[in-house]
Amino acid sequence: MNIFLNIKLIVRNWWRNKLFFLISLFSLTAGLGCTNLLMTFFIHEYNVEKYNTDRNLIYLLRQDSPMEEGIKVAYSTSDAATQIKEKYAEITDILHVNGMSGNLCKYNGTDIKQFLFISADSTLNQFFPYTTLEGSLEEVLTTPDKVAVNKRFAHRLFGNHSGIGEILEIINEEGQSKSYKVAAILEDRPQSFLHFDLLTGLSDKSWGGPVLLKLQPGASPLALQEKIKKDKIPTLVPDSQYYIDPIKELYFNTGKDSKQQQLAFFQHCDVLLLYISLISALLVLIIACFNYTNLTLSRIMQQLKMIHIEKLMGAKSKEIRSQLFLDAALTVLFAFLLSLLLINDMLPWFNDLLSTHLFFSFFFSWQVLPLLLSFIFFMAVIPGLYISHKLSQQTLSKYRQTYTGRKKQQFIWLLVTIQFIFSIGLVYATTLTQKQMNLIKSRAYHYENTIEIGNGTLPLFPLYQELKQMDGIESISLSMSSVLYCWLRELPIRQTDGSIQHNFIAHIPTDTAFFQTMHIRQIAGVSPSQACREYTHPAFINENLARLLNIDVSHIGHKLNEFDGFSDSLSIIAGIFKNFPFNSLEEEIGGQQISIGTEQDLIQKGTFIQMKLIPEYYKETLVSIEKLWKEMNGDRGFKYVDMHKEFMLRNNKVIILSRILISYSFIALALTCFGLFGISWYAVRHRTREIAIRKVHGASNWEIVWLLNRSFLWQILVAYIIAIPITWLLMQHWLEQFAYRISATQWNFLTPILIVLVITTITITIHSYLSARTNPVNSLKTE
Repeated sequence: MNIFLNIKLIVRNWWRNKLFFLISLFSLTAGLGCTNLLMTFFIHEYNVEKYNTDRNLIYLLRQDSPMEEGIKVAYSTSDAATQIKEKYAEITDILHVNGMSGNLCKYNGTDIKQFLFISADSTLNQFFPYTTLEGSLEEVLTTPDKVAVNKRFAHRLFGNHSGIGEILEIINEEGQSKSYKVAAILEDRPQSFLHFDLLTGLSDKSWGGPVLLKLQPGASPLALQEKIKKDKIPTLVPDSQYYIDPIKELYFNTGKDSKQQQLAFFQHCDVLLLYISLISALLVLIIACFNYTNLTLSRIMQQLKMIHIEKLMGAKSKEIRSQLFLDAALTVLFAFLLSLLLINDMLPWFNDLLSTHLFFSFFFSWQVLPLLLSFIFFMAVIPGLYISHKLSQQTLSKYRQTYTGRKKQQFIWLLVTIQFIFSIGLVYATTLTQKQMNLIKSRAYHYENTIEIGNGTLPLFPLYQELKQMDGIESISLSMSSVLYCWLRELPIRQTDGSIQHNFIAHIPTDTAFFQTMHIRQIAGVSPSQACREYTHPAFINENLARLLNIDVSHIGHKLNEFDGFSDSLSIIAGIFKNFPFNSLEEEIGGQQISIGTEQDLIQKGTFIQMKLIPEYYKETLVSIEKLWKEMNGDRGFKYVDMHKEFMLRNNKVIILSRILISYSFIALALTCFGLFGISWYAVRHRTREIAIRKVHGASNWEIVWLLNRSFLWQILVAYIIAIPITWLLMQHWLEQFAYRISATQWNFLTPILIVLVITTITITIHSYLSARTNPVNSLKTE
């Protein structure tokens, strides 16, 4: 029996059992697609700087933050970095990297607003080897006013022609313009730790910034760190120290000390998110494999009949094993090829979901392809060999004794129960994540349809006066500080044990309309307008600052510096307001102070405007605001902050996790549903005689439906009892990272079982009811 005849028989068998085959193929395709996508993403992120031979010698110089205890910042002054380089022989090179202010990039009538502009010194290639497609990178790093452009950004600017020698005009946030000559086009580096669109040389006037160190092979970073600490190299805060951390530690955000270091030009990845994503994909794959196993067991009887017919026709055992092996292997291979098509279609959505830069070609790189092929080889060959060996030696009678009785039923019962466990666990995790997401949304209502313009240097009072007359603006405020990037001042408080607790107070000097614009709820004191009439310098504090300073309602009207010695001597406590969220829910809201500025101060120092726009006219109003800005500020590029979007980005970890869990829960439920569809179809088909006999003896249609549903309902109950405690423990551990977190309610516990019950009941009932309505006489004749 040649291979072509085997394939012909396999295809004929697939067609004869097309329902089982299609469900198996769909399940395996979805499972392999999800798993391969997440596994490739894991490899892509984990192997940062894979092609850099010196990646294990590159470290980031960090020190204790002057703003918050326990936080490290990637910053050092130029003098301190130079002193470290000259003093310690373990360091072969240092690299300064800084972000450049770029609000607008102009070239040949094209304006690009979204781009990343950085500067670096001449040692860049000693750390990150870039391939120059055109021009000279050395010239860019050593000559003023020259710029290098990466390949992708160059294509946006110049299309298909060379950009060497072209002049780019960069306008910063202050509206100042500077021209740069393109002197190099750089190839994009795969899996690069450093990310940029435009690169120029570091200015001699640089005061400091992030510094990378390159150590001698074999040098100990911990020993070097201790030397720097012992030698007391100057730091931002007295009695603090420097840290020598590998770049992978900064790349993978795993703890509180790294969440503040979201430097745009350094790539970051959340390790927890990475592992949760991979686990979710593996659960989907397991469900898909169980579907495949269940459906394969369900059609073994038909395969055995075919085998014995072939034996009667003269087929040898070796040929039959070959045919069975090809059947299993080709099913997995076909599913793998379809999964690649699925991945190709999903990749844009996936990149957008996880803010990554994964290319389809990466799946065929030497980092991924051998692992994928090994994985597919294991998935195709091992089951194929097992099935072919087992079935080729089975007789029909022996199969009936072994697999059609209680043993097979128990095995399938176990596999289906495990599917339910994973499905219920994913649904429960999704409900809690979505509830935490809803908590974020409830905090974000302050920022809905609200934008902020200003850069902190340009007085905006004339623009503010014009905007007050514009239609489409619900409320508007003029402030002397940004909201989401507001000023912080230190408030040290001595504790009962004598230690000093360092607190940082967010301070926003603004006008009387700010409370209305930002939907801030006042809980005590007089209104901002009345406060301006009663006090010269009114100040409002939030609940947490009032708690820190032991201030209550009775202290309204007192000077703030009576309780806070670091406050100015003029501020009068005019009221207390509800805590106002600025950052991620992982951080507890600190002390907040809103001061109402005088008209003269706002005219001179009002450099930020917050506006709540009417939702129905949001886009039209934005266009009108930009037009007015250009009329009044000329070449200063118009830039605004969508405050709602910015706040949600600060909680992006929860948002991404919520999307991943929702996606994979839906896939898991869909696969479970398809698997149940096939299994129930098989169960009904092989219990046709039993159903007919029961109907003859007076059983109703719904009694038959209950008979066939009962077993699955018990499986759901057992799975629920196992899945919920395990998932609850895992989710509680995840929720511990949030200062503000939800608590599980009875609905969070009931929702998973209700969803799975409804889906299962509908799926099983379809087959059961149709079978129950069949004329029992016809069924008995068929049997």
